Amino acid sequence: MKEIIKGRRLGTGERVEFTFDESETNIVRKSGASCESNLTAHAERIYPDVPVIIAPARKRVGGVVDGQKIVLFTDSLGRHQQTNLFHELWHHAEKCAISAGDLETVYKEVAGGDDWSCDYLNEPRERAARAFEHYASARASGLQFTPARRGTAQAVFERLYEGTEHAALMKRRRREKWEPVLSWVRPLAAMAALAGVFIGIPHFLF
Repeated sequence: MKEIIKGRRLGTGERVEFTFDESETNIVRKSGASCESNLTAHAERIYPDVPVIIAPARKRVGGVVDGQKIVLFTDSLGRHQQTNLFHELWHHAEKCAISAGDLETVYKEVAGGDDWSCDYLNEPRERAARAFEHYASARASGLQFTPARRGTAQAVFERLYEGTEHAALMKRRRREKWEPVLSWVRPLAAMAALAGVFIGIPHFLF
C-alpha cells in the first residue's frame, strides 16, 4: 500500500515528500535458522566460554554485557543483531582478555574518529566497540584484509575475531594454575639433573 512520507534532506534540513510502498521493498520479514547459526559460530569462535542470552526486545537497549554473560535484546535474529553481538563481544573481551597495552593502542587509534557531540558515543570504550563491530562485520561479509601490522588496532581486532586472543588467555590461565606446582618441581628437577638421576618428570614441563 502506497503512502506519502514526509522527511528532510540530510545536511540541509530541506523538507521533502515522497511515495513509498513497503510491499515493494526487499525486507526480510522472518529470521531464518542460518541467522542464529551464524551468530553462534561467531560467538563460539571469538569467546566460546561466555553465554549469549537472547531476551525480549527493549526500545533503547540492543545489548549489554556484565563480565559473566552477554544479553541481546531482540525479537528476531538478523544482521543488526550480528553487529550488536560483535559490539558486546568486544566489551566482554575488553574486561576479561585484552591487555592494558593493547587497549591503549586501540583507544589511541580510534580517538581521531568522528565527533558525535556526545560524551557516551565519544568515550574510548564505545569508539573501540564500534570499530571492532565494523571490522568484524566486514570479515563476516567475506572481505579479505592484509595481515595486520603489530602494534595497531587492527592487529588486536584480528586476534580477537580469529579466536587467538581467547586461546592465548586460556594458555595464560593454565600456566598460572600450574605455576605453584612447577615452582617447587623445577628445583627438584635441577637437583636430579645435577645428580644424574632420572626421576621420570617430563622435560617439557620445564
